[in-house]
Amino acid sequence: MRKPRIEGLRPSRLSATVLAAAVGMGSAVLLMLRLFVPRPVGVADNYDGVRLMCHLGVDVRMPKNTPRLRDYVYYRYDHLAHFTCHKHMLGSIRLPDVPYQSSQVLVLYAGRLLTRVLRLPGYLDLRAVGVVCCLLIGLAIGMLYRVLTLRHRYRLLLCAAVLGVVADTVFIDYAVSPFSEIASIIGLLYVVVGVLLLAGPSRRRRLAGIAVTGVSGLFLATAKTQNVPAMLPLALVLLAPAVPVPVARLRGLDLRLRQRLTGLVAVVVLAAGAFAVSGNEDKRTAQLTEANFVTVTLLPTTAHPGGDLAAFNAPSWLANYSGAPPWCAPPSLQDSAAYQRFTKGLSHQRILRYFADHPTRLLPVLDRAAAYFYVPRPTATLCSARPGGKQVMVLPHLANYTDNGHTKRGVLDTRWAPVTDALGLLRGAGMGTLLLLWLVPAAAVFATRRHRALRGAGAVLGLLLAVAATQFGASAFADGIDTAKHLDLAVFSTALVWAFAAVEVIVVLARRTWRRRAEDAGIPQPVPAEAEQPAL
Repeated sequence: MRKPRIEGLRPSRLSATVLAAAVGMGSAVLLMLRLFVPRPVGVADNYDGVRLMCHLGVDVRMPKNTPRLRDYVYYRYDHLAHFTCHKHMLGSIRLPDVPYQSSQVLVLYAGRLLTRVLRLPGYLDLRAVGVVCCLLIGLAIGMLYRVLTLRHRYRLLLCAAVLGVVADTVFIDYAVSPFSEIASIIGLLYVVVGVLLLAGPSRRRRLAGIAVTGVSGLFLATAKTQNVPAMLPLALVLLAPAVPVPVARLRGLDLRLRQRLTGLVAVVVLAAGAFAVSGNEDKRTAQLTEANFVTVTLLPTTAHPGGDLAAFNAPSWLANYSGAPPWCAPPSLQDSAAYQRFTKGLSHQRILRYFADHPTRLLPVLDRAAAYFYVPRPTATLCSARPGGKQVMVLPHLANYTDNGHTKRGVLDTRWAPVTDALGLLRGAGMGTLLLLWLVPAAAVFATRRHRALRGAGAVLGLLLAVAATQFGASAFADGIDTAKHLDLAVFSTALVWAFAAVEVIVVLARRTWRRRAEDAGIPQPVPAEAEQPAL
């Protein structure tokens, strides 16, 4: 059987590389128009962004008597002398001593260079960072077009679907923000390209797939702490393909090990890099996040919070702050010996042991976390006093627009939000609905396995579902606050699953319809070029 050529699937004499470059550049331009026309949009800071931006020694300079930081997007950052990640203040707010380590810092440095090239005001302009992100995403979509083994019209359809997902306000608006969610989105797009390369028939294509998947997987895993569990499905994908290693000195190794040696090296580098970057959180911050989980997520799911508090050796007064972080309590209570013993005794292992002893509590916690999945807009976490003096948690949305003198506080971007609006229809649903969101497209692609349209579709779908599930679990049990923002990658992965599954089913159904009509008309049926490859 002859090897199919990508050029055989293109609609003109232009090379596939030229067409891919056109698709990529067009995607980048459309994303820039989405971000900056008619005026810039982004995601406002929740006073947490400085833990990432401090790596450049910059801080946002707000004039006196300006509104709260979360009410508007500020894109100009100035360099401050003696401003480091361990010695900084933001107004009167003392920030955590441990900064965020993230691959997003690389994007910020690229934005710093572009700020100088474009002569934008300030030391770092987040609009320049937004341009860098659009170019990176456009390149990923162009590469996706190039590696797909579908006819031109279907490759365009899939790239347009991916572009439509990325352009949603809960994804692309992070490009102009002090957060690292956009790095997760960029990394996952390149991982998808790498997986499709890994599914290729040639050794050269699979080696390229290992390289792209390994580098982009490291970028993805180090973007946020919640992304680290995604290393497991990434490792499985890297170890799956057999790539012959023609090195004489390795002839003594087992054949199967030798064929997967390149993938094994990539997995080791991925794991070492991810743990080196993500393992910097100090014990005090880890204990605070675990305490947040107990009060914000666990206590509201039971009618008898006293039992949960006793299981964690926690002070009884925490029951008054069910559904709110413990730092809503007065300092005198937080400094008490009972509270200090409670936090020092917390760990991820202890939380796991609790659920092993109380398995019936797992589903209510997952239901509570899933509720944030259907409202993915990022929020700030605040404490507000209610009648009677009780402190409760409130979650105002982070604004998407800058302050131009006429914009109201906290205005949200609603111009293009297909994913946000679709999930909004499911608001209030629980874990059962979320499982259906994952299982329905998986079942659709599984049903087409005998007539696979896209080589590697099953591997891509499996990886995306694994990333969505692992990142959802990490976000559900990691902190308890800012959960909607932490679930952004899980939402993005789920949306991509539906995009790939829809195009796969459309191509298979179109092919079946054409063959049926050809049989009725007695027309010989040539084998489509993309069908000449064996399905993965």
